[in-house]
Amino acid sequence: MTKYTLNVKGMHCKSCKMLVTDVLEELGASNIVIDVDERKKTGKVAFDYSGDKKNAVSSIEKEGYKVK
Repeated sequence: MTKYTLNVKGMHCKSCKMLVTDVLEELGASNIVIDVDERKKTGKVAFDYSGDKKNAVSSIEKEGYKVK
């Protein structure tokens, strides 16, 4: 597994955190840690994943967020 850390724009609440967690869990990611800055509407998403990073990014962006 590879450890990834992504900066995600558009995250502003606990529901955003839960949604992104669910998306990553469905892909088989583990050790998911998300810190949301509600004021800046951004999140730092760290996780272990054995799949392609592009797949994880695409899945997050399909939910309406922007991965930087």
